[in-house]
Amino acid sequence: MIFHVDANSFYAACERLFRPDLIKKPIAVLTNNDGIIIALNRECKDLGFRRGDVFFKTRTRLEAMGVAVFSSNYTLYADVSARLNLLYGRMCPEVEIYSIDESFLYFPDWKVSDLLETGRQVADLAAREVGIPVSVGIAPTKTLAKLCNKLAKGRGGVCCWGDLDRDETLRGYPVADIWGIGPSKARLLARRGVRTAHDLKDYPLHLAKKDLTVTGYRTVQELNGIPAIDRVERDKRENICSSKSFAEAVDDLDELKVALADYAQEAVKRMREEGSACRYVSVYLMTNPYADVGEQYFNCESAELPLPSSYLPDILGTAIVLLESIYRKGYRYRKIM
Repeated sequence: MIFHVDANSFYAACERLFRPDLIKKPIAVLTNNDGIIIALNRECKDLGFRRGDVFFKTRTRLEAMGVAVFSSNYTLYADVSARLNLLYGRMCPEVEIYSIDESFLYFPDWKVSDLLETGRQVADLAAREVGIPVSVGIAPTKTLAKLCNKLAKGRGGVCCWGDLDRDETLRGYPVADIWGIGPSKARLLARRGVRTAHDLKDYPLHLAKKDLTVTGYRTVQELNGIPAIDRVERDKRENICSSKSFAEAVDDLDELKVALADYAQEAVKRMREEGSACRYVSVYLMTNPYADVGEQYFNCESAELPLPSSYLPDILGTAIVLLESIYRKGYRYRKIM
């Protein structure tokens, strides 16, 4: 089963970590040059502000309405994201980072007897240990898990596909809100009489491939409960993650460095294939949370590069320094990423 975990109003929630006086208060986060609003929490949206608002035009209103305004702090956001994914990795054997505030968790069906309770545990741990509220959508496909996540925000934070009236839910879900569709494809589908997720679910596959390309073809399959998206395919990726669990636990720092070098090389290769570069490097290290014996240890650390880079020595050198800072002798580690 797939869990889609999304941190709610992530940038604003990160800023609130060090300002408990801002709980339930409106928060807006600006671009680096303080030009426009790029993130805001629900309380700020309820006052009529929107992402993309120009700061100098709304500054007086923001101040008058008591909105706390912050310049973006990507080092903080990357560090909090790393800690969230470290927590997910403790609970789930496979975690796919989709963006700085979203991840897919893959739970083998035999490991999870109560899906809703497991979702609540994920949300509770994120709030309690990291201080970030998250929503959890649970479904057999990524597209349905994303759909459930949107519904979860009005259902106490967790929503499971198996507990819904599926056809009724899809009939009430606008096609434009489906992951991977967007406004332009929604307009095309509307001309075909497809306006809801239920309409798209019943759309003939040969027409979906013709009108919506392979991505739309896969979306239709996923709405029918058929997993068709093996990994996230995006034009511009916010995160590239390379990791693997060790077959046998490792306690030697040099062995961990060798593994880290392999994973860094793989991540750089993927970056170069995409023609991209990174500004932040994060390293996660964890023992086996399912082990019956031995003390557990989980940690992560992030660093900002002077300039965006896809140069392996720069990235690996930074990663090694981070690993050395979080490594603790005497523990047997299951995963490094």
